[in-house]
Amino acid sequence: MSITIYGMGPSRSFRALWAAQEAEIDFEYISVDFGSKAEGGAQSDTYKKLNPQGKVPTLIHNDLVITESGAILNYLAHQAADKSLMPADGSADRVRYDQMCFFVLTELEQPLWTTGKHRFAIPEQYRIPEIIEKTAPFEFAKAQDALLHLKADREFAIGDSFTMADILLAQTLAWAQNFKFQVNSDLLAYKDRMFAREACLRAKAQIKN
Repeated sequence: MSITIYGMGPSRSFRALWAAQEAEIDFEYISVDFGSKAEGGAQSDTYKKLNPQGKVPTLIHNDLVITESGAILNYLAHQAADKSLMPADGSADRVRYDQMCFFVLTELEQPLWTTGKHRFAIPEQYRIPEIIEKTAPFEFAKAQDALLHLKADREFAIGDSFTMADILLAQTLAWAQNFKFQVNSDLLAYKDRMFAREACLRAKAQIKN
């Protein structure tokens, strides 16, 4: 299996690295310099031929190139179907899985990336401090309240076992915590349990090397 994953530290690309460790597949991890136009940078001409947005992660498998973290997680789950990292097509749990993943990517993550953009990612003349101070915390609190109802008191994101949805959710909660958002204590305890998994620890060690 010839899989290459491009990423950068604890960014959203960590989802792909963690997922590959959970799937226990053979892969090569290549760290890129997120803002650099030099060779090896995410803004270089070479890298942008793979990922035109100059973002991470990017996964390459033979001739297939995937540049969205959610799609990468699902693809890796399919590569390790025996590990049940994604519920079966057509099942009720698959519907719950899709619902949780779409919610994380469109609602829970949105104010976090908005904060990141207005802190450092977009040109300074387009940054609006009030979005960081007021709008994003309001939107995150609203999404978090919905998440508490969606997840309820389950041990995992959507059922009785670990799935790729747990990677999406736990990494996003860690992102919120790092950005100093107010995160519910039960959700933080859940995040800590997920981050204590052996596969996650291996992934964290890999980005430190």
